[in-house]
Amino acid sequence: MAHEEYQEFMTAQALSALDSAEADRLERHLEGCPECRAAMEEWQKTSAWLAMDTPLREPSREVRTRILEQIRSEPRQQVKKTKVVQMPSRTGTRSTSQRWGAIAAALLILALGVSLFLVWRENRRVKNELAELSKQVQESQQELSRQREVLAILSSPGARVTELAGTGVAPSAHGMVAYDQSGRAIVMTKSLPAPPAGKAYQLWFIAGGSPIPGKVFKTDSTGKAIMNDQIPREALNASAFAITMEPESGVDKPTGEIYLKSGS
Repeated sequence: MAHEEYQEFMTAQALSALDSAEADRLERHLEGCPECRAAMEEWQKTSAWLAMDTPLREPSREVRTRILEQIRSEPRQQVKKTKVVQMPSRTGTRSTSQRWGAIAAALLILALGVSLFLVWRENRRVKNELAELSKQVQESQQELSRQREVLAILSSPGARVTELAGTGVAPSAHGMVAYDQSGRAIVMTKSLPAPPAGKAYQLWFIAGGSPIPGKVFKTDSTGKAIMNDQIPREALNASAFAITMEPESGVDKPTGEIYLKSGS
């Protein structure tokens, strides 16, 4: 077999367009030909690069017309050659038109695969963006709802606001408790340290020097939290509050350090 025909075999092999017999013949040739072996490696690298990184481009009208004319003309040329050339056996090499047809089919499959991958990747990007926007909208709605609750409490008769200051364990933290005569309350904090696993913050109402447990809550990554609670009847006239770090299930009596407390 001519050395040039092995070059043609390498092109087809890089696109998986050789049958098993031709692939075996090529493999035997490559074992004893360093030049063709190096060329085969380059063809394989090129094929892999096309599969992953080459953007799809539609051929120009002139190129498409020229390829179609060549494909249409080649079968007639092969018929003429069979009049003077002995027909190949079943185990012989395939005709040029058959080989290029296999290559064209492989390229078409490759192009479809790349197109599907690009569509899938774009679809995933859009879904991620929609999920993020949905999350932001939900957070904005929750924030708006909490702001309305604060306004409702502050606009009710007899509403009060008590400031909470950070202690030595959280000097930069601060907060406030807004509540009305019915005991409806809302707690807002900022710059509290993130509680470790299994821990949370707990609100305490101080009445007659004794702490009455409120709800437990956790903060976001910035130490911010907004929580609704109901002040017990026995603590309605009290204006002292504290926030400690406790087990996340809550406790009946404070066991942890105080992070925020009112001035009273």
